[in-house]
Amino acid sequence: MKQPSKNWLLCVLLGMIVCSSATAQKLPEKQFFHPDRVRYDKDCFTIEGKDIFILSAAFHYFRCPQELWRDRFRKIKEAGFNTVETYVPWNWHERNMPKNVDDYSQFDFDDLKAWLRMAHEEFGFYTIVRPGPFICAEWAGGAYPRWLAKYCPDSYDTSFWLRSNHPEHMKWSEHWYNAVCRVFCDEQLTHKKPGEKGIIMVQLENEYIYFDMESEKKEEFLRVLSDACIRNGIDVPLFTCVTPEVRGSHDPVISQLFDMDNQYVWWNMHEAKSRIENLKAEQPNAPAFVCELQGGWFSTVGGRLSEDSYLDGRHARGMALMAMAGGSTGLNYYMFFGGTHFDDWGARRMTTTYDYGAPLKETGGVGEKYAAVKGIGEVVGKFGSRLVRSKSVPFEMKGNDNLAMGVRRATDGTLFIFLLNRDKKQEFRQIVNLTIEGKPMRIDCRLGALDSKLLVLSPGGTSTEWYPREQVLPARPVALPAAISVTKVWRKDEDFRGDWKPLRKGVSLPELGVNDCRYSMYRSRVNLTQKEVDLYGSLVFELFTGDPVYVQVNGKFAERVSRDELDNTFIVSGLLHKGMNEVVAIYENRGHAHGYRPMEELSGLRQAGFGRKQTGILPVEEWEVRTIDKEEPLSALLAEETGWERIRLDQRTIDNLSTLQIAGLEKPEWPAAWILQEKAGRAVYRTHLRWTPEMIREGMTVLEFGCIDDAGTLWVNGKEVGTHEEWDKPYVVNVAPFVKPGDNEIAIVVSNQSGAGGLLKAVRLKQEFEVIKKINWEVSADLGGICQGWNREPDSTEGWSVAELPADYPLVRKGRIAETLKAGVGRDALLTWYRLEFDMPRNDPSVRIPWKLIVNATGTGYMWLNGHNIGRHWEEGPQREFYLPECWLRPGEKNVIVLGLRQSENKGARLFGAEVAPYVEDAECIQ
Repeated sequence: MKQPSKNWLLCVLLGMIVCSSATAQKLPEKQFFHPDRVRYDKDCFTIEGKDIFILSAAFHYFRCPQELWRDRFRKIKEAGFNTVETYVPWNWHERNMPKNVDDYSQFDFDDLKAWLRMAHEEFGFYTIVRPGPFICAEWAGGAYPRWLAKYCPDSYDTSFWLRSNHPEHMKWSEHWYNAVCRVFCDEQLTHKKPGEKGIIMVQLENEYIYFDMESEKKEEFLRVLSDACIRNGIDVPLFTCVTPEVRGSHDPVISQLFDMDNQYVWWNMHEAKSRIENLKAEQPNAPAFVCELQGGWFSTVGGRLSEDSYLDGRHARGMALMAMAGGSTGLNYYMFFGGTHFDDWGARRMTTTYDYGAPLKETGGVGEKYAAVKGIGEVVGKFGSRLVRSKSVPFEMKGNDNLAMGVRRATDGTLFIFLLNRDKKQEFRQIVNLTIEGKPMRIDCRLGALDSKLLVLSPGGTSTEWYPREQVLPARPVALPAAISVTKVWRKDEDFRGDWKPLRKGVSLPELGVNDCRYSMYRSRVNLTQKEVDLYGSLVFELFTGDPVYVQVNGKFAERVSRDELDNTFIVSGLLHKGMNEVVAIYENRGHAHGYRPMEELSGLRQAGFGRKQTGILPVEEWEVRTIDKEEPLSALLAEETGWERIRLDQRTIDNLSTLQIAGLEKPEWPAAWILQEKAGRAVYRTHLRWTPEMIREGMTVLEFGCIDDAGTLWVNGKEVGTHEEWDKPYVVNVAPFVKPGDNEIAIVVSNQSGAGGLLKAVRLKQEFEVIKKINWEVSADLGGICQGWNREPDSTEGWSVAELPADYPLVRKGRIAETLKAGVGRDALLTWYRLEFDMPRNDPSVRIPWKLIVNATGTGYMWLNGHNIGRHWEEGPQREFYLPECWLRPGEKNVIVLGLRQSENKGARLFGAEVAPYVEDAECIQ
């Protein structure tokens, strides 16, 4: 599920070596604060004296309106689960910056407390809580507050400050644990009366294997977190996930934790068994628990939706049965219910939907995958008490290569035979001849493609039963309300009437209370002389992180110097005049990243001002490239005439590379441009540029590489210029000391460790854009429309113009919309507001009908349903269909949807069609 670092495979191998050597010695005994209430051993958890197979459902309270929790809990219970799990995001609960590390006044845990009480008291679930501080979870900042970057030190010796053992980071992490653990404390099982439900375990950190830091430093941080938990009253077992340092540890503190596995086995469900067996071998003194048994996958902006991962009920069933076959006695489906990124709380480049392809859909609907998982719930409910102490049984099976199998025997003699057909196309129908514990056995096995089953033989073999059994889904209503086509909308352009305040030098948006995603505005009024007007030709913005701004000068659009939206340098020649000039900029927060550089950066405008006019920007598009297979001097490589492949790094190639990288679609026109794709290795790119004396004199000597993935070393005329290791940021370097009039050879050696690699964006030659006149700014934390309440159901449409939408527009529910490709549809404002009205039919109390908005539009921005922010619309898709929570709809009354769309520089913000419709496949009859 998560985004691994570039060195994750090396970490895995080192971790396995550490574990194998550590477990050769006798491991320390596990100590429990209340062993009579909750403890574990090598087999399973024992709660109040009873061995428990923990079947858990991941359900994040912060991705679901509180009014709908009860429905989600009920369906989890009906599926046979005994536990629910949730992350606890720091940035959700402490949204504004405290005065100092000892200030706890900004915390609000009301929703977490309510969720825990409902889970424990109303539905009788055990709970597992995972407070991070890093949770990943495709959540903004991985749950680190945006304001925390204010405390990032100037230097540190790890790849990132966050997640590290740096004293400042550990101090703030203790601040978080001091607050959140006090909330957990009273909800622990150990603080409840016997028989009552509560928290049974708490996680420290998250998937530490994907963070590039030495083991001893990770262990130091884990000790700090463990101490913070215990100091604040946490006395249930503590655990980690995918953290090899914990497995087989002899450290007095680390040895008291236990580590879980996270399994993303995709269609290779048989691997779940071997991974569990490996976990048990590496950690022989704890149960084999899967913290994240992947039920699906997330969707990304410009990529694919969760439904396109094609992981269905066979996958959900097969990976669970194979994990059981390996000896797992704890499974947590991630996600069981995914939910939605309301208010755009997802991490950078995450869609509004977090459906995840989960068994319980974003809408609360259930289908084939839910039925499959409910079948697993029945297995655990009926046989869990026998499976937890079962032992692996040796067996032999010949001639069935596509059949994966595992056999376990319970202490009462019950035999469990787990079977999986690995063939993706052909069903398996034949008699299987087995030898189990030296005894022959014949099984009439019938499995569909990629299907799995469990054969249960009673003690003595007197009876046999096949599981999981077919499950019954809710009845569907015969008739549903018709879709509501929206044919008339009101439109109004942003008027910039915000809550303007002077911007103090170096003050970021988080310091102004903006720690979520939204549009903010900056404005400057500057008086210029004619001499200044003649001198200035560019407007240069320096931001705290890689977000775009969109600018108008004296009411006219300022064009970027490039097609890269993150290049915040604008041409203002012809836009300025003598006297007072007004510059207005809309700042688009692209989101807080959840695992790479922007994760620890502030947001907003650092400074901006005017620069000189530019004589031109030259694209560097003609390149040659070859892989480097052996160590040899660069001069020798460059002297070789063979082995080079030509590429043209033009905009079309860059667009194709981006599409391939995100969505796995068509290959680029120049395959060599993708020479390092999914390869660990190096390649050298070279080109030749001709400099005139005038170009050198005028400073036309700045090279800008839009993206070098993962790292690159630049050479000019055989001399090393510098190294760039920030794959998520452009590399801009002035090569004036290294060039000469005439022909010059440019070469860059690029190294890649995993994933995408190489030169992935444009390379340009330009003059240095620098601020020569700083100007003063004002800031408005919100758009003028927000400040005036346009998103909160404006009382009237006065000042709004009416726009008609075609009633027969062919709406698409995902992917690209053809109308965005039409020429001549440009922008006519920086941001435009749309208001849609529709009448909802009255509710039928005998049915539950979830509703959706399908909208096809250009422009990017936010949407509100009756004043509730339902997430972000991205022009590039693929999401065109947005869930409308029924608790925010008004049946039998007028409803209002408002869209605030930042206009695309090429396509404006045009609404082609909109429809409010029921989710037909998710409607259900209420019993």
